[in-house]
Amino acid sequence: MNADLVGEELDQKYRVVRRLGGGGFGDVYLANDELAGRQVAIKRLRNTSPEHQADLVHEMRSLDQLHHPNIVGFYHHFYEDSLFLVMEHCAGGSLRGRMYGRQEQPSTIMQWGIELADVLGLVHERGIVHHDIKPDNILFAKDGSIKVGDFGGANRRVGTPLYVSPEKYRGEADIKDPRVDIYALGITLLDLLLNQSAFAGLNAREMQQAKTRHDFIPTHLDRWLQEVLSRATHPTPELRFQSMAEFSEAIAAKHVNYVFNQGRIQADSLAVQAEKHLERKRLSVAMKCVTQALFASPDCVSAIVAAGRCHLFANRIGEAKASFDRALQINPRVIIQKELGWVNLEAGNYSRAISLLTDHLERNAADYEAYNLLLECFYRTERFEAGMNLASLMVETKAPSNCFLSNRLVCGLRAGLTGEEIVKRLLAERATPFVAYNAEILLSAPARLARLLLFENYRFGVSSVKKNTLSIECEGVSREFREPLITVGRDEGNLLRLNDTSASRRHCVLVNYPDDVWVYDLASKFGVEVDETLVRGKTYLDGVHTLTVGYTDLRISSKAGLLV
Repeated sequence: MNADLVGEELDQKYRVVRRLGGGGFGDVYLANDELAGRQVAIKRLRNTSPEHQADLVHEMRSLDQLHHPNIVGFYHHFYEDSLFLVMEHCAGGSLRGRMYGRQEQPSTIMQWGIELADVLGLVHERGIVHHDIKPDNILFAKDGSIKVGDFGGANRRVGTPLYVSPEKYRGEADIKDPRVDIYALGITLLDLLLNQSAFAGLNAREMQQAKTRHDFIPTHLDRWLQEVLSRATHPTPELRFQSMAEFSEAIAAKHVNYVFNQGRIQADSLAVQAEKHLERKRLSVAMKCVTQALFASPDCVSAIVAAGRCHLFANRIGEAKASFDRALQINPRVIIQKELGWVNLEAGNYSRAISLLTDHLERNAADYEAYNLLLECFYRTERFEAGMNLASLMVETKAPSNCFLSNRLVCGLRAGLTGEEIVKRLLAERATPFVAYNAEILLSAPARLARLLLFENYRFGVSSVKKNTLSIECEGVSREFREPLITVGRDEGNLLRLNDTSASRRHCVLVNYPDDVWVYDLASKFGVEVDETLVRGKTYLDGVHTLTVGYTDLRISSKAGLLV
């Protein structure tokens, strides 16, 4: 069969008059039905997959059973060289054609919006999502009634980029999610109101950025139009209209019916409490608040972010990342660059971490914790001089944490720029726990600097008069420690010396602050386990744990009195 069907007879009764148009799914022709004495539109599909064709015929029949005046009528189908669909001919043209004619009144356009939303709502109830709503696929019958056509992409991962929602563009949308049609209808109505594309003059990348920023709704439109279309085209599907019925009702009422959920209010209040407890290092209490918040409202962004921060506090990087990913999925504009930088730092994605942290610091220039995270990126990537310069700047600006003094020292030691005389002077002048530890490493084990030095967390260096009592039971003997840093190994210089040849000379260090107890493995040969889980770098300790150092088991309590 010829590529151009004009003049041919199909199915022994359709005489093709002319080509009406075409797209990714096939070509559409105007034909005379010589038996019924009417004109029809015939679409020849390009996809020859039997499964695809069978699914499409099933969906077209399902739609036809609605007998809805706002759906292009489906008459029947036949096969020749491909699948042909015989449909109602809409002589009034398409919405696209109306965009190139006279400017329609907003009231007319939004009345079309109500009719389209209503019919698409019925289609969605049948489990069918159009996936290619756009002005070209909205047609007019001879009597002027508006109709939805071209269901060739129904329930398939297809669509026209101008009208595709952000989550669909990223490949994250379910093919049965009706909110992709809600988004596309919102863009379609906006195009009609503007009498041109909402993204006119933008390339593909700029268009996707505009969709994510959600800054393309013109302010010259009536306020109610801005409000309704902003909700319909929100980049986050959960913050969009959830059904076509909601969309239709909002247009009819000229107002978005915001539902203020008591659970969401309670969840946000609990999230605020969680953040306050976390600032005071009360992780267990903070997590209880987060758990209650997410029970009250599972999609509360502030509670999800608070959960991520709790996981970060305890270095549970996988859980933290999952929480932040979820928050961004709900609201891409949530501000968590620092937290994402921290996640990428711990995951070893240093370039990404540096980019996120510097972006955060451009807007939050006095966030000293973020500076220390950036400094740790420099340290881990062996940019020691850059680290020293940043740490020196923080010391000069009198940052509220002594961590920069210690971290400037470790950068200097690794760069070979800090000698014994400087170290002795530091010890005499201001021997903070981490400075004293790192200085002692230079004086006692210079050959093992890279393995034994400790980079100090920001919060460890914040002044505190309180001390924590750590209980450790080893071989039936229980001891208590109040020192901020407790060294563990087989050498005599360790605060906790082990008679175990499998233990390294300096095996690990316990950081001991109130509600902030950690074990740091010092790249020991046999490693460190906490409750039979291998420590990768460092692990937060809360409550009672079994710490395995070499072949020795230690029963450790993060607070005195918990060991029984």
